Amino acid sequence: MSMEGEFMMRSGKRRVRALGVLVLGCAVVWGPGCKKEAPAAVASLDAGVAPAAVAVRDAAPVAEVRKPLRFSDVTFLSKDDDLKVSYTLTNPGTAQGRGEACLWLHDDKGEVIEALKLGVFSLKGGTSDTFQDAATVARTFWKQARSVRLFTTVGDCKRSPPQATSEVLHVLPTGQPVPPGGPAPRNVVAAQPADFALSNVELNRDEAGTAYSITYTVKNLSGRRASGTACLRAYTGEGCPCHIEETPSGEFSLPPGGSELITDTILFDDEKHWDDVKVLRLFATSKGCANAADATNVGFKVDKPDAFRDPREFIDVAGEPELDPDNPDAVVDVPDELPVEQDEPYSDSPEDTGH
Repeated sequence: MSMEGEFMMRSGKRRVRALGVLVLGCAVVWGPGCKKEAPAAVASLDAGVAPAAVAVRDAAPVAEVRKPLRFSDVTFLSKDDDLKVSYTLTNPGTAQGRGEACLWLHDDKGEVIEALKLGVFSLKGGTSDTFQDAATVARTFWKQARSVRLFTTVGDCKRSPPQATSEVLHVLPTGQPVPPGGPAPRNVVAAQPADFALSNVELNRDEAGTAYSITYTVKNLSGRRASGTACLRAYTGEGCPCHIEETPSGEFSLPPGGSELITDTILFDDEKHWDDVKVLRLFATSKGCANAADATNVGFKVDKPDAFRDPREFIDVAGEPELDPDNPDAVVDVPDELPVEQDEPYSDSPEDTGH
């Protein structure tokens, strides 16, 4: 072997040993107890622009902003005792909006005829949505209404003054804005039992003897509008303080000195109590049966007629009368079946067929 070849081989061996020493040195540097430094991230930035990551870490959290909600595009549709309300609700803030949508009916003096809840809602900040709610409003109430107020709240729709979380929208029953110069809308004033007088109270029964109703006249004795609900309570005797049945019996909203004749169906939870009831009392208060009877409101007394007892007939799902299960001797008239028309006998004789 020439000297030149030997020199080249040894030089190659030295290069391999040098590389091994370098790798061993790196292992020593990155061995246990040593932290390997990550390579610096290479980011391409536009000239004059600071790193965005630093700005995000240092930025403070954005606070939610609450702003009053807004009503728009309101329409009303009244039929019988049903009221349908359509409206758009806008949340101009950044915070989530939640609560109840409320409706107040006002008369020609601005006094409240009725305050009620339309429904619940949830609306994300910076958005708007259209809602369609349905409520029960007596026809007589809607006929007396001259304006309507709409607002949202997180409390009670009947709280007065209203704790609104929205702008209060004041419109006509047509949905159009109230023209200037009209009466200012007032707040709810709860009626007292002394505001009402009941008279001409009568119990009624249908011809079949299976349904009962009550008719009465209620008058507003106060100097302002008074709204309330009647409650009929049934007792087993004159001196018994506890009633065995109670049922709402009509609602009313009357201007000062106004009166109304009302007829309403009597519905007992247990119809058999008609056999035990001796006395009924009709009460008129702002909350109906939610108000208890007391010394200041004893109600209008009505003695139950002896003929008003547990109905003798019951109606099955097919609409046919059934025997009273408690009275097996009861008889129900069943109409006779109509005779079946019979076809004339068939004949193929020439005289009968004309051939």
